[in-house]
Amino acid sequence: VKHHAYEDILISALLHDVPEDTKYTLHDVKELFGEKVEFLVNGITKLSKVHYRQNMPERQVESLKKLFLHSTKDPRVILIKLADRLHNMRTLEHVAKEKQLRIAKETLEIFVPIANLLGIQGLKSELEDLCFQYLFPTEYAELSESVEKARANNKESVEQFMKTVENSLSEIKIEAEVSERRQNLYTIYKRLCARNKTMKEVKDVIAVKILVGTIPHCYETLGVIHGLFKPNVARFKDYIANPKVNKYQSLHTTVFGVRGVPTEVQIRTDRMQMDASYGIASSFFKDNHEIDEDTRSSWVKKIISIEKSGRSSDDFIDNLKEDVFQDRILVFTPKGETIDLPKAACSIDFAYAISTSMGNYASKAEVNGDIVPITATLKSGDVVSIITSKFAYPLLSWLSFVRTTHANEKIHNYLKKTGRKTKIVEGRKLLQKEFDIAGLGLIENMSFKRMNSSISKNLGKSFQEIESLLIAVGEGSVNAIDMVRAVRKNGVQKRKTSTEQIINIKVIAKNRFGLLRDISDVFYKYALDMRSLKGWASSHLADAEFNAQIVVADLRTLASIFDELEQIDDVKQVHRVSYKIVYGAYALIATSVITWLVHPFILSAFLRTDFSVTNRIMSNVIIYSAMFVMLLLVLSITHMMKNYIPYVRNRKLIWFWAFGIPVFAVITLLIDLIYFDFDLSWIALLVEMGIIYTYLIFSYISFKRYFPS
Repeated sequence: VKHHAYEDILISALLHDVPEDTKYTLHDVKELFGEKVEFLVNGITKLSKVHYRQNMPERQVESLKKLFLHSTKDPRVILIKLADRLHNMRTLEHVAKEKQLRIAKETLEIFVPIANLLGIQGLKSELEDLCFQYLFPTEYAELSESVEKARANNKESVEQFMKTVENSLSEIKIEAEVSERRQNLYTIYKRLCARNKTMKEVKDVIAVKILVGTIPHCYETLGVIHGLFKPNVARFKDYIANPKVNKYQSLHTTVFGVRGVPTEVQIRTDRMQMDASYGIASSFFKDNHEIDEDTRSSWVKKIISIEKSGRSSDDFIDNLKEDVFQDRILVFTPKGETIDLPKAACSIDFAYAISTSMGNYASKAEVNGDIVPITATLKSGDVVSIITSKFAYPLLSWLSFVRTTHANEKIHNYLKKTGRKTKIVEGRKLLQKEFDIAGLGLIENMSFKRMNSSISKNLGKSFQEIESLLIAVGEGSVNAIDMVRAVRKNGVQKRKTSTEQIINIKVIAKNRFGLLRDISDVFYKYALDMRSLKGWASSHLADAEFNAQIVVADLRTLASIFDELEQIDDVKQVHRVSYKIVYGAYALIATSVITWLVHPFILSAFLRTDFSVTNRIMSNVIIYSAMFVMLLLVLSITHMMKNYIPYVRNRKLIWFWAFGIPVFAVITLLIDLIYFDFDLSWIALLVEMGIIYTYLIFSYISFKRYFPS
């Protein structure tokens, strides 16, 4: 009734539990009340408990999916469900604690965003505060007390502010309704959390709402308020000229009001207030019972698109959360056309929102006149132009940046059409990158059987051979980060993991002014803390090197840091550095060098011993074995660098080292034979060198196959 619903809506609301909880069926509802009521009731009726008895969470997900698909045909289904959910939340105290938490969490994640999407602000705010009360009871109680104290302290200031404004508007013949606006607690809570404040650190802030008759009066009222009180220019928003995605319109301003107390003012017409209160419902229920198609077309199309993608029910709900129910931003084309995107969307999402062709050939973006990487995150109000190139094409790494289901689907479609060889190469490149980020070494050094077992156990996917696994990664059907997490979770690589990890990163880039700022911006965006950031450059060298030590929350955050660093102009390589391994390599190098330097003297002393003279055969076995071990020591350094020091591996320095050091060893042995006049077998030494170089050649061929340039 509160939302001005017509008869069929009220009947459907009263009957919504009948098919589920009584002997009467949907057929009975149709016979008694007609097809429209039957459709609405069907949309909000959960699927049969009997069918899903063994898997009730699946029933819940499938029921939600059914609800949203029905809503694409008649959005009034959603309105009834929201009213039902509000009633459930108001009576939540009567159910078990576990059920309270489940229902409150589901409401906050799904039904609050729906109410926001439909613009029903009053219902959204009440649902949020009820969820807040059950999910965070301690914070709710503390914040309630703090807010009430602040309101009591500001009572006189509020009354004086409203009286001053009313008198000033009356003088210029503007009829206005001025009232105090109570901010909902959950909004205040989110604001405090974003600023790392406690529940007791509520600042004195007054919120006032002013309703006037016309849009010109809105702007005149704004001028009056700015004339009376000094405005905070950074806090002004004109949602009348630029409405929110959910059609919300109002003028927002913050002024330093009575006694300098910050005062948030919202100015709108009575019609705008109606829209803000009832949202999409204000246009649903017209005299002719027709539903405004334009108002709902955007989110309806998104839901239909997600359904057509053929994803599982879990993916369907996840995509709704990520694409439809996210906070929205509005960005503009150079011609002023408005594009609606989820918060944190990037230029790739924008490009695909324009057309598939633009997305597939997107190279860079121009945002507010500045050239930025195609993965740059957009914010509301940005003017975006996409720069295309006939040489550009969708990359697998783009999937880490896009936020819309539409862009994700188009990238997947492109990747699936690429050839088998390309998928394997791209899949290996991306999976190896994630292995390096996680510090797991080379893919081929890990047992495929054990790795596949971990992936099967944790992700529910299984592969016949390594190539099919790499193809799945290369076409985007399996996330490389999820694979690495599955491997680590199942203990294929046993290492201590915690919520927060200290990570060392090396960035190699072409030196230019502003590079340090660009790199540090990425760390500030994602890292929990930055322990150090050191740069090294020389006027004689084109490249600069930066070493950073940061604290990150998890592996996925670390992967995002790598992705964004690699998108910075002039950045060539980004690598994770394990100083434990680096110092181990230095120790091996030092040991190897010392061994090769002193071995002639040790060998000379050994050959003069009685044992060497009397046991010639055994002496030769010991000498040649020692020589072979010395060569293996060199190869162990090569192996360590190839596996665990990617910035050496990727620069191809590893093979200069691998083939060059044995040459140094041969020269050293020649000196042994000529200068020290050792009686060593040329044939034995050549056989040893042949074995070493055969191993190196096969290793190099394998490396080029796995990592083609």
